Amino acid sequence: MNISALILRKFTLNWVQIINFFKLSLTASLLIALLTGCSVQHQLLNRAGDLLSAETVSIDDDLELLMHASAYQLKLSESLLQEIPDHLKLAESVTRGYTQYAFVFLMDEADRVESASIQKASVLRSRAAKMLTRAKSAGLKSLLRQYPDLKDQLRGNRINKPVTISKQDAGLVYWSMAAWAGAISLSKDSPDVVADLPEVLRLAELAWQAHPQFDQGALASMMGTLELAKPGGKPEAAEKYFNLAIEWRGTQVAPLIAKAENWAVATQNKEAFTQLLIQAIELSKSQNDLTNTVMRRRAQWLLESTDNLF
Repeated sequence: MNISALILRKFTLNWVQIINFFKLSLTASLLIALLTGCSVQHQLLNRAGDLLSAETVSIDDDLELLMHASAYQLKLSESLLQEIPDHLKLAESVTRGYTQYAFVFLMDEADRVESASIQKASVLRSRAAKMLTRAKSAGLKSLLRQYPDLKDQLRGNRINKPVTISKQDAGLVYWSMAAWAGAISLSKDSPDVVADLPEVLRLAELAWQAHPQFDQGALASMMGTLELAKPGGKPEAAEKYFNLAIEWRGTQVAPLIAKAENWAVATQNKEAFTQLLIQAIELSKSQNDLTNTVMRRRAQWLLESTDNLF
């Protein structure tokens, strides 16, 4: 199961948020010194969570700089989440952040270096698997606080009332599911991890019921990939999901690459594979955001790897 073209939608990093957080922390310390009430502290922490979880799009193209900066923001956000575990948007931000980090700085790099060093690629994928497991754990922990019966439903156990995910929580469900699916894709030699696939499929269905158009086709792309990954999955059903993702994609080229990397490869449709990637590369040239820049780089690498895939 290849999810490399799916995980990255909007790589977020906002230094203004980080600076504001420190300003807020200083203000909080002064206020708490004067007002020792727990409610005041909780409100300030929640405000900090709002700042750190606000989603923005980075236009900086220095990936090494972003790698170090995003790691710092992730640790900061994760520490704050421990203090305000009910802040679902912050939980979504942490889950998204670790998942994106695993793809942008580890999984994608592993694919690139594998031909030169299998050992280095293996080390990178091992780190990515740990990062994705961390993301999944953070996401599911927060979801279970909001939906206590979710674990039983994912495991197929009987519950009094089926869980229904609210639209506002679809993002947390999506990133938890994406991290979980990614960890499975990197753990094919671990039967216990792979055995979780039915739970991932059930979680994906809950996200689909809540918000099919989540993140401009990101969820639809993931549904297509999961359709191909599940036992008895149908390529024609997967193609419908990918086509919806492309229809809903806005200015993002990721759904085009996802269809090429997953559906076209699975069906060995070399012509569609090439056409989709060329289209993605051309469209991405008019977009300067980091997401399309990174996805264009992956599309170019996939084109160069055509002979290895067909």
